[in-house]
This record gives sequence, C-alpha cells and structure tokens, in this order.
Amino acid sequence: MKRTAVFFGGTSVEHDVSVITGVMTVNTLDKTRYEGVPIYIDFDGKWYIGKDLKDIENFKNLSVKKLERVTIFSGDNVLYKIKGNKHKPLFPIFAAINCLHGERGEDGSLAGLLKMSKIPLASPPALASSVTMDKAFSKIAMAGIGVKTLPYVKTQGVTDYEKVKKLGYPLIVKPTTLGSSIGIKKANSPEELPYAISFAQRYSESAIIEPLLTGFTEINCAAYRNSKGEIIVSECERPIGQDEVLTFNDKYAGGSREFPANIDKKISDKIKKTTKRVYEKLNFSGIVRIDYFVYNGEVFVNEINSVPGSLAYYLFSDTLKGFSEILNDILTAAERNFVKENGVKTRYDSSLLNLTGIKSAKRL
Repeated sequence: MKRTAVFFGGTSVEHDVSVITGVMTVNTLDKTRYEGVPIYIDFDGKWYIGKDLKDIENFKNLSVKKLERVTIFSGDNVLYKIKGNKHKPLFPIFAAINCLHGERGEDGSLAGLLKMSKIPLASPPALASSVTMDKAFSKIAMAGIGVKTLPYVKTQGVTDYEKVKKLGYPLIVKPTTLGSSIGIKKANSPEELPYAISFAQRYSESAIIEPLLTGFTEINCAAYRNSKGEIIVSECERPIGQDEVLTFNDKYAGGSREFPANIDKKISDKIKKTTKRVYEKLNFSGIVRIDYFVYNGEVFVNEINSVPGSLAYYLFSDTLKGFSEILNDILTAAERNFVKENGVKTRYDSSLLNLTGIKSAKRL
C-alpha cells in the first residue's frame, strides 16, 4: 500500500476551510491503492499525525496530546516522529497532496519543502503556486500570456491616490495574498478607502484595489492534468451570493450555485479555453480552480486558486467515488513527473574547487 500524505490545517486564516478539504481528501483516497496519512498542521506550524484526524467531528474539540508530532528532512522522503530531542523514522512517504489553503501552504512553501525531501506532489508546484497566490503577480503573469484582468493599484505602506482615482468609485479592496473572500471591503468614496485598505492589511502585508463592477456574472472553472498528460477542464459554475460581493459565508455556508452555469456557449467556451491556457502556460499540476468575472460580454480572470476548496471535486464529479478516480489519476501523474524531474542532471563535475587563490572563497 502506497502511503500518501495529505497536508491540511496550517498557519493561515483559512485553517478551518483547509481542515474540511484535507479530511475529505484523505477519506476519498482509493483504499485499494493508497493508505492516506493525514498530516495536520496546527496554528503554530507543528505537524501531527493520528487516527483522530480522519474524522471531522474530532476537530470541534481537538487535543494534540492524543496525536504524534512528526516532521520530514531535506533529501529524505521518510516521515519522522518527534519525541523530545529525538527523531524516530516511521515510514517513507510515496506522494503528497496539498490541502493547505492560504499562506505557508498554497503559496508554494510546502511544494518547495516536499521537493527538497524528494516527495512527489500531486498538487501545483512551487513557482506556479507562489505567482498565483499573489493577486498582483497573477495580473502580471496573465498580461504576459494575453489574458485579461481588471485594472488595479497595489498598495503597501504609501498609497498612490492619484492612480486610485483613475479607477473610479466604488472600489473593492482585497488582501493581496489571501482567498476565501476574507479581508475584503468595499469603498464607495475616498473617505471610505483608508479604512478598507487598513482592514485588508490586517490579513496581508499589502492590498490591491480594483473597480467594483456592477451587473457582472462570477464564473468558476477548474482543471487538472491526468496521467496521460492531458489537461481536463470542468464545466463552468456560477456561484450565487446574497450580497453584491461574494462573501466567506456565501462560499462555505449560505450561498448557492448554478451548475452548469446558464451562460452563453461562446462565453462558456472562452472560459474553458482560458482555463486550459492558464494551466498550461503556468505549468500547473494537480487541481486548480480559476474564478472569472463576465462583464459586458468580456471575460476577466479574477483569482487563481492553486488549492481550491474541497479541491473543486464538485466541478468534476457528482460523487466522492468518482473523485477518488481523479485522485488516482493525479497521483499517477505526480509519480511520473517525479521520475521525469529526477532524470534531469543535477551535478556537473568541475575542477573549480581544486583551484587555488579563489578570491570569493578567501576570508576577508
């Protein structure tokens, strides 16, 4: 049985959403092929394993005293148990799935660590994750591949109010590195803008300011790469909120959805084509969901989620059994990608270190 680690929790305001995604994923793995190992990361960044982590009910009053603290090391795919100052090897990890929403997980941190530890990852790689976690960098990347986004101003410390003025009011202010609609505020006037910025910066070092659209349609579309290397794109979904701005509760509690979205086929086809283009050009792997605005017949990328809620299984399958087959596919793809990556030469034999008088190596 191939032990597959599923990481969730984390030091992020999206911690609770991540727990739901992680527990669902570890229980959906094909038990005839994989042994799911839930690795819970608490608010302090400590890693734990234990049988209690497979039941969502246990998180209502979770005690880490019943769990085992664990870690991994660079160059070694073995999971180690931590006890005091000692580390005991438990077992090697075959592959991993990233269910960490938000910073220190969705931003490429975990992907980089797992790559250093030679653990195949059935989720997006570090570079694509880090670029798309930052909304400002996402816009730069989208411009580079010819995909439309809304105009914006990024603010960190000092705000260029002249540039903001050109966007026009009302405005929407968002934390630059966050999802789940947390930290978002509307500013109807210049007087309301400073508070909206300070509110967003409670959750991120910087904020981005965009025009607040009216009469738009929000559409979601997801994609993954299967074991044959093909990019599979989902049907479009229309999330329906109770307010003009989709809130956290709309996404996870009180909102509804229309699936497939009842939109013009030309728009739907364009969104699917754009989703595939973004996935391919940014060299994604695993499951990604892209959120769009449709406004005046035009399509704009709003946000790219490299770790979408519930891994967007509902956009591909009506049942968790069907999603289990997709997990099989992306884990097989991760294994093949890992073999391919490790076939790249990482050593170059030179005589450089045998030379004498190397200035950069001399002690000042």
